[in-house]
Amino acid sequence: MRKFLSSQKASLLSFIVTLCLLLWLTGVVHASTGVVIHPYRIIEEEETGEIFFVQNFPSTDNTQRPKVAVALGGGGARALVNVGILKALEEEGIPVDLVVGSSMGAIVAVLYGSGMPLATIEELVTSDILPSMFDLNFPFLYSVIDTRRVNYFIEKILPHQRLEEFLIQTALLSYDLTHGVKYLHTSGPVSREIQGSYSIPLFFPVVEKDGLFLMDPGVLELTPAQAAKVLGADVIISTTAFDELPYNTYTYPVRAWTRFINILKERNSKAIIDHYSDVTINCDVGDYSFMDYHLAAGFIALGYQEAKKLIPEIKRVLAEKAIPLKHVKQEQEQAPPAGKDDKEQLNLTRVLRDIKYERLQYDFTRIKPLLYFGREHSFFRQELIREETTALQYGFLWHKGKIDLRGLTRGKDFDHYELKLRLIGLTTNLDLIGKLHHEDTTRNIWSYGVDLKYYQPAYTLTIGWADLGQIAFLHNAGTVDLSWSEHEFHSAVDLYTPYLDKKLTFADSKYVASQIIKISLGHDLTFQPKLVVSNTENGDLFARPLIYRGIQPETAEGETLVQSNLEIAYHYRFPYSLELLQCIQMKELIWFSFADFYYRLEPDYAVGVGLTCELSLLGIKPSSFGGYVAYDLTKAAWQGRLSFDLAF
Repeated sequence: MRKFLSSQKASLLSFIVTLCLLLWLTGVVHASTGVVIHPYRIIEEEETGEIFFVQNFPSTDNTQRPKVAVALGGGGARALVNVGILKALEEEGIPVDLVVGSSMGAIVAVLYGSGMPLATIEELVTSDILPSMFDLNFPFLYSVIDTRRVNYFIEKILPHQRLEEFLIQTALLSYDLTHGVKYLHTSGPVSREIQGSYSIPLFFPVVEKDGLFLMDPGVLELTPAQAAKVLGADVIISTTAFDELPYNTYTYPVRAWTRFINILKERNSKAIIDHYSDVTINCDVGDYSFMDYHLAAGFIALGYQEAKKLIPEIKRVLAEKAIPLKHVKQEQEQAPPAGKDDKEQLNLTRVLRDIKYERLQYDFTRIKPLLYFGREHSFFRQELIREETTALQYGFLWHKGKIDLRGLTRGKDFDHYELKLRLIGLTTNLDLIGKLHHEDTTRNIWSYGVDLKYYQPAYTLTIGWADLGQIAFLHNAGTVDLSWSEHEFHSAVDLYTPYLDKKLTFADSKYVASQIIKISLGHDLTFQPKLVVSNTENGDLFARPLIYRGIQPETAEGETLVQSNLEIAYHYRFPYSLELLQCIQMKELIWFSFADFYYRLEPDYAVGVGLTCELSLLGIKPSSFGGYVAYDLTKAAWQGRLSFDLAF
């Protein structure tokens, strides 16, 4: 019996092994014969035989006349010339049936192809919103920059969120590292599809999708003219924004490597552009940096001018192919096609407000460390004017959906920490905020509070309650942010009124009122007065910021304090941004002189001069450092100090 069972086990084992071999061989045969189903079509370009993976692109087109495509090239911030080019084409009634984008050109492509008005696009890219949405990616395992927030934001503000729903047929070009072929995104949610087109390894994360690993195709095809041809374009208008390095020696490794990449990128792209383009709009932006997002308005103006020069040539090409121009007025009068209704179309203002106050509700978990140096970042103090400090503050941020949790501490003993928990979107305009502060000192102080905060684009209102050092307060606050032309006005007021304490009355209320006015005196000069009025003491958790740069007087506490600054600054903006290691950018130097006033019981005065250097990491994470020298007129003494503002 035992021998029979042994023989049966051997037969069963042989059967299993044979079956596995047959299944494996079947898979090999299917793979070799191309039976595997992919979410994309494999297209061979007719002239070169180059393979493209094209995602769910329709094989037929309903357009009766020849198709006009605009191939928008990349180049970082320089590629914002594409906005000006599209503006010129639209003004002249040039029809655009297909828009194909690569790298930064892909971002412009989705904004335009989705049906967003060009005026709105211009307003968006000339603000600091897009760069501010990038996060540093800790740890730097996959990339230096985390791009999820900017992708989510772009999708959120579009009239349509999926590529196949766009008003203008739109495709995004990326490169697949798995098969070594170019990949065209033509369907799916924008937040998922756009990433691969601008994923530069090291800086931005490479995208894994359906077994493919997608990245920026810039080295092989910075301007996607060939991609437009693959998608059936009959007339191709291409744009360029090529880079030139601001030096001609390459002894340093970073310079040599960057120069090598630029040579390959320009050589490959020019060959494609010359072969496939009917008209090429070249924009001479080589002297600028890919990090120069602050020059967006100038790039748009340049693109507009260069496109206008070639309008006669574009019209000639269209006439040869019997392609009529659009009736611009008629197009503008047409109602927007089905998608978002009129109420939703106006939500851009609300989205921009939510970004300003960090109220976007992400559908992914955002975790990052916080690091501050040079300025105070307490959750209990006003954010309008942050006091200078030499203490390093660090902590964490955890955010998903409606929940935003942050923690901060300083030093190495963890004897001082704060927590802030925010429930975002209690209503459309209302958040619930809880705060906790602990100091492990001889008194072992615990403080906490709860606020309801109401948000509008130009102002906020807060009402709440706080227990600060065993004293209960009602908390009321408000902020105002106004701007007109190049001038700005900012104000913040916090009022803490004691209650449930027989020893304290309304007269014992404490307040902090701050104000900043920025007045432009021309292109390079600004005048910026500041004012702080408060009756808080230095030990108060919500104490007023110290903005006096003289020697702080040792006067009695508890009296009303008035501080003011009068500052005039000269901004020297480099014609071409200075770069360090191809990732750190120096945008401008600011020379300033000031007169400070400090009053508590007796007035004190100080005057001085200083210099600040504005830096940026990859054009998206601003920081500054510098210093000043002040002469205290009251004390007849000099004081100098270095100043920093680092926030990551």
